[in-house]
Amino acid sequence: GNQSVAAVAGELLPSTVQILATGSVGAGTGSGFVLDSRGHVVTNNHVVDSAIDSGTIEIVDYEGNVYEAEVIGRSRVYDLAVLKAEGAESLTPASLGAPASLLVGDPVVAFGAPLGLSQTVTSGIVSAKDRPVTTGATAAESSFINAVQTDAAINPGNSGGPLVNLAG
Repeated sequence: GNQSVAAVAGELLPSTVQILATGSVGAGTGSGFVLDSRGHVVTNNHVVDSAIDSGTIEIVDYEGNVYEAEVIGRSRVYDLAVLKAEGAESLTPASLGAPASLLVGDPVVAFGAPLGLSQTVTSGIVSAKDRPVTTGATAAESSFINAVQTDAAINPGNSGGPLVNLAG
């Protein structure tokens, strides 16, 4: 029943992870969230893209534990990736919501690991809905998606982290 930012943070931080991806063409960091109790984590494809062919991907959980992960599915078109982390089955899955239930002006909280800092929380409002956004680096990999726009502070490294309403 407590819908304060602190209460939402207490519920969602254990479901938020930092992603460290290292490959021969570079490294990437970002955020993700625990999808289920089988060790699946969702992030953005561009967070792990540098490690796809010959690299390593690690996730760091709320308590600082590090797990090796592999990409089991990804879409360049929608900039999504699903990872599987062995040993991460005990992590707390995040609750999934529907953007349709958000209203412009609703308070929201963004979670992630911006600028290499793990487990950060920022808050704001839904500034707009159904914003057309182009994903992908090339026309063959691009798609227009209807995004939720927020004024919550988002920095490099927040990519892949959850954005939630005050119900979590």
